[in-house]
Amino acid sequence: MREFTIKPLNEACMDACQLRVDNLTKPIYSLAQLEKIAVRLAGIYNVEQPNHIKNGVLIFAGDTAVDGIQNHTKGQESLAAVTRLGSGHSATGAAAKKLEADVIVVDVGLEQDTANVKGIINKKVADGARFFGKGLAMTAEEMEAALEVGFQMADELAGKGVQAVAIGNVGERTLLSGLAVTAAITGYPMAELLTNNECTLSIQEKADRLSATLQRYGLSASEPLKVLQTVGSLDIAAMVGFYLGAAHNRMAVVFDNAVTGAALLVARAINPAVMDFVFQSAAYNEPVHKAQMKFLGISPFLYYDLEMDEALGSVMGLSVVDASLHMLNDMKTFGEATVTVAEDGPGNKRQDGR
Repeated sequence: MREFTIKPLNEACMDACQLRVDNLTKPIYSLAQLEKIAVRLAGIYNVEQPNHIKNGVLIFAGDTAVDGIQNHTKGQESLAAVTRLGSGHSATGAAAKKLEADVIVVDVGLEQDTANVKGIINKKVADGARFFGKGLAMTAEEMEAALEVGFQMADELAGKGVQAVAIGNVGERTLLSGLAVTAAITGYPMAELLTNNECTLSIQEKADRLSATLQRYGLSASEPLKVLQTVGSLDIAAMVGFYLGAAHNRMAVVFDNAVTGAALLVARAINPAVMDFVFQSAAYNEPVHKAQMKFLGISPFLYYDLEMDEALGSVMGLSVVDASLHMLNDMKTFGEATVTVAEDGPGNKRQDGR
């Protein structure tokens, strides 16, 4: 994996931004997460009052367990999804349009050929990841190549001036990799992370089989790249590279579902500083996603009962990031509005009428 650095947030800019936020014409601390987001963005962008940032949406596509017995569709569902996304006629595209964000779809590991699919960037490393019950999900070379795709996309978007990215995924059975990665990194009991889905095995039997696989390889958070190569997927690997590359380039990243969350767990295990640049978004009624939030110690901002992936949740989360900047810049301070500040109460030490 390429060498990179992640510089810390600019605390001086955060302090200055916090002072402005505290002096906006509202009860102090009353806008909760919007305030925290705005202040963190100041630290990311090294400016006291960030405004008018350029947004983007990035979706990595890759199929999982293409050699597994449950691969009945042979990647056709993923192909249909990226074709719809590439055409611009998707829920994700509609939501992104309101944020003036381009939707970029990158094929890093779909089973089907996308060379002739409109609107898809082809950076295919392999025709899908393998089923880790039969061996490693990918070779070391494939993992390195997928990580590099993520780094390259971070560099490319940063070079175009993009400052905040909603990240997402498309891929058949990728939740299987997300599940295994999450179990290995968090150490949580497998049975707590499983749903029965359409499998004929009982949850306990599935838990026993998957736990035995993880134990056989000796996977843990202390070796995140080993976890990634053994039970990950090509799209998860690309997202790991992107998270790290985005933090290096001082871009904010919004993630959503259990697959994007699994990539974040790996990136965090590689370099915990990545979390300064990452924001959560939508809640999902899915045990793996809930376990990731618990492990990371964060709570989703939104609940829409979403069942669609494809970065829709993260785009909605990006709208919250956008709202925080409207709060910071469209609201006036007490001084700007010539409003007298309260002489007592929790804000009297911070609100000074400037």
